[in-house]
Amino acid sequence: MSRIIITADSTADIPAEIAQKYNIRISPLHVLYDDEDYADGVDITPEYIIERYEDRNQLPSTSAVTPEEYRLFFKQILREGYDEIVHIAFCSDMSSTYQNAVIAAGEFDEKIYVVDSRCLSVGMMLLAIRACEFRDMGFSGERIADIVKDLTERNIGGFLLSQLEFLHKGGRCSSVSLLGANLLNIKPSIVVKDGAMSVAKKYRGKDEMCRLKYMKDRIAEYEDRIDTSRIVLHTTCDLTDKERKMYKKELKKLIKCDEIIVSTAGCVITSHCGPGTFSLFFMLK
Repeated sequence: MSRIIITADSTADIPAEIAQKYNIRISPLHVLYDDEDYADGVDITPEYIIERYEDRNQLPSTSAVTPEEYRLFFKQILREGYDEIVHIAFCSDMSSTYQNAVIAAGEFDEKIYVVDSRCLSVGMMLLAIRACEFRDMGFSGERIADIVKDLTERNIGGFLLSQLEFLHKGGRCSSVSLLGANLLNIKPSIVVKDGAMSVAKKYRGKDEMCRLKYMKDRIAEYEDRIDTSRIVLHTTCDLTDKERKMYKKELKKLIKCDEIIVSTAGCVITSHCGPGTFSLFFMLK
């Protein structure tokens, strides 16, 4: 039987224990401070990004994995004896990672299948886990890639932002919007659909109450269409374990599901969305 491995970009924000459980390999994007180049999740942490912003008022930029880096990444895996690779790539509309991975994969005779996730963050993780489950069922790499491509349309995700300062600093939010949100204590929710992000509902008030309402609204919006085998509760690193446990407990009151994965945003999501970001991701039946 062919040995198949599932890989993903670091923007999938896959917790180490999940990556180890399913044997998922991660290809890190770049986090840049002027002439400083870090590998996402390897030699830089989300905590450092927030601390550096607080100390120096400085945010990083991010950049894609290069074709050459993908080539070396795939080459190392194939050297280990794997016959096929299914790579879950960051949305092609938001980054050149997908195109770069396709370029690199084309240099190999071995079977390397690159899937455009059409999403970001733990939406990618949900696809990667599904791919691993199909692998363990004995499916071929090509078949896995085809199924996962179809599943991208069932992926539901988004973010509730606590503040707009990081988006503003990164040039993704106007000064007028920032001022209005601060004055009115508005927390915008961002939805990810068809490879694009857009503002959906806006919440107002304290973070905790907004997050609880956000979870309730998202579950109610899709109701019986949600695949309850797995839901991901995703937050930035500044939330405490106590807070995460509380939100997980409240989520269990809203919907019965087999597994709730609680994960922490990596460097890319943190640098663009900022502290206090709260997310809920799941798939539809």
